[in-house]
Amino acid sequence: MSTSGKLATHPLGPREFRALSALVEERAGLSFDEQSHYLFERRLGERLDVRKLSGFGEYIELVKRDPEELEAVFDALTTKETYFFRQDYQLNAFVAEVLPELVATAGEYRRLTVWSAGCSTGEEAYTLAILLSESPLLRSFNVQIIGTDLCQSNIEAARRGEYRRSAFRTLPAGKLERYFEESGNGYRVTPAIRRLVHFSRVNLVNPFDVRSVGRVDVVFCRNVLIYFGDAIRKQVTESLFERLLPSGFLFLGHTESLLGAATQFEVIHLASDLAYRRPRLDRGGNDAGFRRGDASSSGARS
Repeated sequence: MSTSGKLATHPLGPREFRALSALVEERAGLSFDEQSHYLFERRLGERLDVRKLSGFGEYIELVKRDPEELEAVFDALTTKETYFFRQDYQLNAFVAEVLPELVATAGEYRRLTVWSAGCSTGEEAYTLAILLSESPLLRSFNVQIIGTDLCQSNIEAARRGEYRRSAFRTLPAGKLERYFEESGNGYRVTPAIRRLVHFSRVNLVNPFDVRSVGRVDVVFCRNVLIYFGDAIRKQVTESLFERLLPSGFLFLGHTESLLGAATQFEVIHLASDLAYRRPRLDRGGNDAGFRRGDASSSGARS
């Protein structure tokens, strides 16, 4: 019986739950404890109906051999609640304090690449595109935003760039009219902003996927690490560090922190937030070995 008091159409036994949660952690790093039993039963029970299966035993075997169904599992279990200009205090710190530093140290290298890792349906990536398009500091820069997510359905939605009004609940005045066009029952991001953003499916626990992103100046990986266990969190943090150019910045969600963790990042105290920076020099005092001007075009594309 589920926690709602109703008999589940497809009951999920403890052994089946452990098998499914272990498979999800192995393939995507997503960690779920016993309290997620009902979440699995309710959301994945719907997939049994779609695939016309009689029980979770059959479903587990299907997921093991069918990459598309594994993708459906990721899609069912991950949260998609997001909106434009989320955690605006952090965005303000990025624009006011971090961006001028990146511009000042750019030298002849007039390119800025920002990675929205775990971009969901694209709101964060397009928010960053709007902010960077408005900055007078970047008028001579080649600006690119890369949006990646584990779920292909999220990437497809992000590429469409169409959103209902709920996505704009914290949008500053005047930006809806300037950066969006009416489309059906909602609004679509204007072509000028969409051209700045490239979307790609990336599994953050897959080293090949992560390397495909290329080297970047800034990573926004907000409300993603909370889904990982300690070992995977450490692996992903190291991967993000490796993708950053020397002096590049990492922003995490407000419930996430690297304080006290054994990482190579420097902690940067901003006026209203914390950020993490890849040092320009390695621990031996040498140049980190990858100059901003050496960066090639990033691999992720729409």
